[in-house]
Amino acid sequence: MLGAGEGGEAEVTKLVVASNRGPIQFEVDDDGNLSTSRGSGGMVAALGPALAGQGGTWVAAAISDGDRVAARKAKGGRRRVELAQGAVQLRSIVIDQPKYQAYYNRVSNRTLWFLQHHLFDVPRHPGFDRSFRDAWHAYTDVNVTFAEACEAEADEGGEVYVQDYHLSLVPAMLRERRQDIAINFFLHCPWVDPDSWAMLPEKVSGEILTGMLGADLLGFLVPRWARNFLRCCEAAGYQVDHAKDGGGQVRLDSGRVVSARAYPLGVDADLLRERAAKPDVRGQRRAMRDWARNRRLVVRVDRMELSKNILRGLDGFRFFLERNPRARGRVVHYVLAYASRRDLPEYQAYASEVRQKVDDINERFRTRNWEPVRLEAKDNYPRALAAMAMADVLIVNPVWDGMNLVAKEGPSVSDNDTVLILSRNAGAADDLADCAIVVNPFDTAELAESIRRALEMPADERASRAKALVVGASALPPRDWFDAQRADLQALWEAGGAKNKARKH
Repeated sequence: MLGAGEGGEAEVTKLVVASNRGPIQFEVDDDGNLSTSRGSGGMVAALGPALAGQGGTWVAAAISDGDRVAARKAKGGRRRVELAQGAVQLRSIVIDQPKYQAYYNRVSNRTLWFLQHHLFDVPRHPGFDRSFRDAWHAYTDVNVTFAEACEAEADEGGEVYVQDYHLSLVPAMLRERRQDIAINFFLHCPWVDPDSWAMLPEKVSGEILTGMLGADLLGFLVPRWARNFLRCCEAAGYQVDHAKDGGGQVRLDSGRVVSARAYPLGVDADLLRERAAKPDVRGQRRAMRDWARNRRLVVRVDRMELSKNILRGLDGFRFFLERNPRARGRVVHYVLAYASRRDLPEYQAYASEVRQKVDDINERFRTRNWEPVRLEAKDNYPRALAAMAMADVLIVNPVWDGMNLVAKEGPSVSDNDTVLILSRNAGAADDLADCAIVVNPFDTAELAESIRRALEMPADERASRAKALVVGASALPPRDWFDAQRADLQALWEAGGAKNKARKH
């Protein structure tokens, strides 16, 4: 359970984490009363358990109206935040709304996210006009604000962990200000090949690489994303030393050496199962049973996000029903796709298409006693856990994804030997391919056949795959994942600090 209490001065700590989104989100009612809920997104899901009990300061933007009210009420913008297994000090940054929208929507989401997930409609988008240049200035300004906050929060000789593409300029900005601290930058999404990276204006792509290389250690979720980054550095003229494990080093003209490594992220299976046993999840299980009525259950749990490939997932299920008429009335598809980036027109259109496709499938196949697809668009974590626990088949078919923790959360809470259908373009495929049914995310006919195969899989094969999935999913849980980065950062700093800390990038 997450919560927040009024905070005073920041706790003394050597550990600082910076991310766009914080560990909790605040809501404010008409009377000005604040309430809190769990922050959404895979990055928060990873860092929350990783930081719990370690103390430290988490620097994040005040995004919602409630976040901004909470930030202004807290002394110095800081308050103590209770996580599931400990507490951190939350430092909230209030950013001018037009500037935040330009930084977050125009640059971070509509450009960098689209690029790294191959989402551009290339004949029409992107276009780097004057409005983009203005938005890039806003992105730079917000990164400066985060760098200043990290500078203020970090103790002498401390560690700063900067998270994700929203803050790609922060490491170099912080390095300019503080030579005495160790800096890590972790990317939670994929990284594209050099040809795709070259779509960005040269000034922008160069500043992002320079910004990231201000860190001592760069982390990626799987080796292929690290390899792509190093290839982009080579194309930009940097000297790169490749390692056999997919990582490597970038040597700067100043003499600084920056390491790039992969840190696959797992889940804490015990903690998830404990959460799935709570009364609210048990109540959601009862509701799911009442709806499914002993039918086989095909599940997906996602954000309403273009990269998650929900439309092709629905097409695959439709093809499955067309090709397997005996399955009609015996199988239901539960789709939980909670709202994401509702300010962007592409996401509004996508959500509308998803709803229409669900309606079309139900209109074509429903009977008096059976509706094949149920769509829910509200973020409901207890319902998501219940659905994953009960699933016969779990579909995770993103077009591209940094990791996709649903692929690991689902098998970890399953009480039904769930069969995982997994996109080969998800980072999780690097860890789980041997025990999942791996698919081409663009091949809806293959997905339909994979659903049939999963539902007809013999019980002993289901059980052996399910057991292997749990082992793979929990290989590096959040605390161990974060501790591995801390250990490597500290070792790099101790080994190279005497050479690096006196140099600027």
